[in-house]
Amino acid sequence: MEPGETQAIDDLIRRAIVPYSDRPDTEAVAHLIDDLITHGQILHARVAALPQEQRTERAGAALVEWAYFVDAGPMGRDDHANWNHARALARILRNLRAAIEPRPSSVR
Repeated sequence: MEPGETQAIDDLIRRAIVPYSDRPDTEAVAHLIDDLITHGQILHARVAALPQEQRTERAGAALVEWAYFVDAGPMGRDDHANWNHARALARILRNLRAAIEPRPSSVR
């Protein structure tokens, strides 16, 4: 991933995974969800393209969870449901991002 892409994803994750007392307003949460999905779809495709033997169990689970949460949407119609949805997407995005980070070689 390009450094700018990595930074954008990290910023989105940081914006979503904050204490509930720091939750942004309704409109900002809607934009955050849109941005998480936009970046997440690209990252999802990259992880899905990895050969199966290069994916960890966590990466495989993140692929399945991502598809579910994007398709299902928030589990309610209020602001709290949207905020929880954004936070769930961010946690999954964090796992997808970790799946494509270079891993240190084992030292022998």
